[in-house]
Amino acid sequence: MRALDIENIGRIGQMFLDGDSLKNVMVDPLTCDEDDTNYNIPAFNSLKIALSKIERLNPDIYIAGILWQWYPANKRMVAPVVVGRHLPGDFSSVPWMITDCPPALKEAMQQGKNTSTTREDSLQVYYFPIKTSGGDIVGALELAEKTKPVHYESIYAE
Repeated sequence: MRALDIENIGRIGQMFLDGDSLKNVMVDPLTCDEDDTNYNIPAFNSLKIALSKIERLNPDIYIAGILWQWYPANKRMVAPVVVGRHLPGDFSSVPWMITDCPPALKEAMQQGKNTSTTREDSLQVYYFPIKTSGGDIVGALELAEKTKPVHYESIYAE
C-alpha cells in the first residue's frame, strides 16, 4: 500500500471539508475579534472532526491543519477559524491569529490553486482552497508537516 504524502492528504481534505459549513462557521463574522468569536457549533464541530481525521491520514507524518478565512473587516487579512488536533505552537513560532494574508495563502484563496511555501521559521506549509457546493472559494486548508511530534512532560509526573 502506498503511503499518502502531504499534497495528497490536502486533496483528500478538499473533498471532505464542507465549504458550506466553513462559509457559515461564524455566526456574525463582522463582529468577531481575536478574543471573541461566536461559532455556529454544528458547523464548527463537523469541520473540527473532519480536520482532525485529515491530520491522521498518514500516521508516519505529523501534520497540523488550520482552516483560514478572509477577515471580514479587512480583506487583506485572514483569520484562523478551526484548528485540528495540534496547536500551531507545537509546530511553529509564527502566531496563529488574525494576520496579513501570506502570498501563498492569498493565491490559494483568490485563484483557487494549491500552493506551498516555506515560512520564515523554516516550516513547509501547504494551502488548499476550500469551495462551497456552488464553487465559491470560502477559505483554505493549511497543512504543516513536522518530522516528529513534540512531547511534553506531564505536569503531574513524579
